[in-house]
Amino acid sequence: MIKNKTIFGYVMLAGILGCLATSAFAAPLQIQEFKKVQLSQIEQDQLCKQVKDLCQKGVQWRSLKTPDQNLWILSNRNDIAQFKPTAMGFKLVRQWDIVTVASEEGNHKQYVFPKLFPLTQQRYAIAIIDQFSEMYSGGGANIERASFYELEGSGNERPFIKNYPFSFSRMIRACFSEQDYERSKGKCHDEDGLSLDIRPLKPMLWRFRYRYRLDVSPASDSNEKSYQGSRNLNIDLNKVPKYPNIPVTWNYAGQE
Repeated sequence: MIKNKTIFGYVMLAGILGCLATSAFAAPLQIQEFKKVQLSQIEQDQLCKQVKDLCQKGVQWRSLKTPDQNLWILSNRNDIAQFKPTAMGFKLVRQWDIVTVASEEGNHKQYVFPKLFPLTQQRYAIAIIDQFSEMYSGGGANIERASFYELEGSGNERPFIKNYPFSFSRMIRACFSEQDYERSKGKCHDEDGLSLDIRPLKPMLWRFRYRYRLDVSPASDSNEKSYQGSRNLNIDLNKVPKYPNIPVTWNYAGQE
């Protein structure tokens, strides 16, 4: 009888441990933000010895730790490095040198969005943002488009989402006469804008939530009405649509 109880106890313990392991493995995926480095001087020295570019003059870092306690570094030069904890301190696992571009005129530039996006429990991606600005008579726009790249173990980046709308804000002049100024009630521009929130639902499935707003001036001749809208899209990362399923007016990419 005692032997049977002992065996039953082992079975129960194994079941509990199995449940705990399953729960840990099934922990919800979360997007994590690179923040100002909070490492000791000894830890920083360890990283610098392994990636010398991190310690060049003018280089600044942001960092985060993933659930497996790996340390990720993003520098203002778009270098990304992954380190694992060991008994001797952090050891370099791999690094990526992200290439970005900018126009000489200054109206187009790229930057690495300072967040790490999980694809699975152990695979991650980054977003490179194309940022545009344009000016026109009495108005202008700021536009951001996002492309997402998986950070592969080989040190390469694999693109899987290209040129999706990320955000924009736009102003269009509505007042052209004294009568327009009187009718405008102090608001002489039509304004609209878009924003995007991303939430991982499960491995290789993200939810994109687009929010759009349109605020029409009383003096506008656009025949549009002010409104706010939103749309949720579940994006299968194994077969990403070329374009997101949102209204054409929400997908402003700049003047042609």
